[in-house]
Amino acid sequence: MAEAPQRGTWSELARWFVAGAAAFGVWAVILNREIIDWQPSEAKRLTIVALALGLAALGAVPLWLRWRGPWTRAGVLVALLLFAGELRRAWLRYSYATEQAGIPPIALWRPITTTELELVHLESRLPGLAVPRLRVVHVTDLHITEALPKEYYARLSRELAAREPDLVLLTGDYLSQLSRVPLLAAWLEGLPHARYGNFAVLGNHDLWLDAERIRALLADNGVTTLSGTCATVRLASGGVRLCGTEAPWGPKLERAAVAQNAAEKLPLVVMTHTPDNVYVLHELGAAAVFAGHTHGGQMRLPVVGSILVPSVYGRRFDLGHFNVDGTQLYVSAGVGADEPPLRIYCPPELAEVDFHP
Repeated sequence: MAEAPQRGTWSELARWFVAGAAAFGVWAVILNREIIDWQPSEAKRLTIVALALGLAALGAVPLWLRWRGPWTRAGVLVALLLFAGELRRAWLRYSYATEQAGIPPIALWRPITTTELELVHLESRLPGLAVPRLRVVHVTDLHITEALPKEYYARLSRELAAREPDLVLLTGDYLSQLSRVPLLAAWLEGLPHARYGNFAVLGNHDLWLDAERIRALLADNGVTTLSGTCATVRLASGGVRLCGTEAPWGPKLERAAVAQNAAEKLPLVVMTHTPDNVYVLHELGAAAVFAGHTHGGQMRLPVVGSILVPSVYGRRFDLGHFNVDGTQLYVSAGVGADEPPLRIYCPPELAEVDFHP
């Protein structure tokens, strides 16, 4: 019979586990909050690798050298702080999440969900709305690429048209490479026109590539871009104040833009690429906010959920429908995938929200 591991062996394993957890946690925090939103470059890739190797060495070398005392206590302290942060984020997420989270069920036997388009339907209140129903269809993070089949994008257009939207809101990242402009142009030509208009903001990738060219392409296909600006959308009765912000990469939304036509007291709906702007937009009076950018994590694990999310709030607003102190926040997993063109346990989604008074 094999001998049971000695106490010292378990102690060694525990130290290695704590060091590994601390190193990975620090790497993930720095990557999520800082590096992941850098413009794609060789320097970015090298920084990610160098940071991972440096933190691994910081955790592993003392163990290899059998250093004890302060090194072990430091690893435990870092791991505990990271765990406490995750608990706080989990609690905030729980307190903000609505009964309609928008997270599709996971099929364990089908981990690759890159083109498994989910149709998400939500019902929500919009105080001040003067029509019985306003249907908004939200499309984000197209990241159009030749790596995905043309039929997938054709289905996306068909499903969008089938929703018969009153408003189509596009919240950025249409491209990852300028060489794909013809692909985007072809898709936009088939974009259905909503009853009250199609509106957009740009994402970080669009602003890094060629913002004016992409805005012009959207305009040529009947899409109004709101870059730190607002528009009053007149409905059959009343209307909504629709605004867009491209912060922190582009024009942000100022109170002066929101305040125009304030006397009408129209409900304020805001498009933003990143959900990180939700607290600022809440202060501006936003009743509803539509966001993307997170891709829902793009690669999720059963039970655990997302691992890497480009947000200063970590996984707090990675995917779903949240009520942030009265502001309804809708964070979509997006419809595309690029770098790599792969989704794991995280299907793309086309989100439809029916607002009622």
